[in-house]
Amino acid sequence: MKCLLATATPATIVVSLLIMLGCDQPPQAASQAEPKQVAGDPPAQSDQSRTTWDVYYMKGSRVGYGRTTTSSAVESGRPVVRIDGLNRLSIKRLGQRTDQMILCSSLETPAGELIRFDCRMTMGPTPIRTTGQVGGNRLDIETVSEGKKLPSSIPWSPEWGGPFATEQTLRRNPMRPGEHRTLKALMIGFNQAADVEMAAKDYEPTGLLGGTYDLLRIESVTRFADGQKLEGTVWTDRTGKTLKTHSQAMGLETYRTTEALALEKAGTAGFDLFADMSVKLDRPLPNAHHTKQVRYRVRLDGGDPAGVFVTGPTQQIKSIDAHTAEVTVYAIRPGEPGGNRRAPADPPTDADRRPNNMIQSDDPAIVAEAKEAAGQQKDPWRVAMALERYVHRAITKKDFSQAFATAAEVAKSHEGDCTEHAVFLAALARARGIPARVAIGLLYMDGSQSFGYHMWTEVYIDQRWIPIDGTLALGGIGAAHLKLAQSNLAGASAYSAFLPVAQVAGRLKIEVVEAFSDGAGPATLDKK
Repeated sequence: MKCLLATATPATIVVSLLIMLGCDQPPQAASQAEPKQVAGDPPAQSDQSRTTWDVYYMKGSRVGYGRTTTSSAVESGRPVVRIDGLNRLSIKRLGQRTDQMILCSSLETPAGELIRFDCRMTMGPTPIRTTGQVGGNRLDIETVSEGKKLPSSIPWSPEWGGPFATEQTLRRNPMRPGEHRTLKALMIGFNQAADVEMAAKDYEPTGLLGGTYDLLRIESVTRFADGQKLEGTVWTDRTGKTLKTHSQAMGLETYRTTEALALEKAGTAGFDLFADMSVKLDRPLPNAHHTKQVRYRVRLDGGDPAGVFVTGPTQQIKSIDAHTAEVTVYAIRPGEPGGNRRAPADPPTDADRRPNNMIQSDDPAIVAEAKEAAGQQKDPWRVAMALERYVHRAITKKDFSQAFATAAEVAKSHEGDCTEHAVFLAALARARGIPARVAIGLLYMDGSQSFGYHMWTEVYIDQRWIPIDGTLALGGIGAAHLKLAQSNLAGASAYSAFLPVAQVAGRLKIEVVEAFSDGAGPATLDKK
């Protein structure tokens, strides 16, 4: 089993990388031809425009580049500013390359008030396109994916900024040492406005690609509505130009550079998302996927794991200290005792039942396959088991070629990694009337003596959420899945569900304390 979870803003770039942490043919290299702008008919351009280029690094290896063009224009007789951003990511996973592209345009007033935006995120065969238009005190959004077009809206205030607000506010009004600043900005991909807090420290020698310069260090925190956050650092010159950024999540760094260096072809050596982000154990976990209960000790450098791992019927958390917790994982089945009896109530919502842009359970192909897979079976658990086996058989090409395809795309291609298995299985379950969602976390991988980031499916049966996994098809799962988050993948939760992974990726240590298999007594844990 080898499964890993595979922006106009650093937050969206980070989530794109997290989605790539997913579970064999490498994709074709992305063409260097630049795509056309996406915001419809652009306003007439003036001579006032500038273009900047950035290159992205992880652990010293290039993983992509970005281009941002800002131009002044006139629309309907009023001055406006148009910002076009392009981001390309190219990551190795188990030696194979996966490419993503994010193309975003924003139309704003000269003061930074958002008028409309248009963004395309290419993570699967078909881009997911999100457009938005400010109307009074709300932002009307439309998201289009394979076979699905869904409108939504969020509250909006004229003082809030668009997807490029952080860099734009620093450019318009450079910060000074000791200054604090807060703003609210649209987070592309999350379809929500987040609070951005910036604290300027002092000028310090800062290494860039062309040398070392005195730049202002600014610590930033992006806080989302559900309490999750992304922390990072920005370095600017005295005119407010952002020349370097660092994201604590996954250690992503960006450097301002020239067009020639940004487009320079990167080598294939260096960073591999699987090898560099998996969590090694000091000894193997025997019979991992048939365990009934496992107690893990987890340590999170720079954070508290008790605040990251999810409490639920399959998982119980006990805090040890500020950086250590014990996580007990249970294998549960409908009609059987066991599990975390102190789990909070978590009934399904309408969003766990309905189709959305990622889980198109009303797609005719998905409805037909759900009927074929479970036939006339009525018992929900037997239906779920039939669907789990069907997904394992139907996805005939287990590969890394797409970072995150939707369920409707998987129904057409029957290929993908763990993310495709998970969304496809969730869609089939919803098509049969069973509430379903996806879970995101870590999976013990036989043969590697390590945990890799993974996505699987949960179905609501007998008044609790029961995990199943189409990549394994074992009739439910054992206690070798550690859960960080769950999501119905509707609206803003589709990508924000990956944020908990950002809190632990590259900073987590796991030790197996005790494991119980199907037989009586604890499993034997080898020392080596």
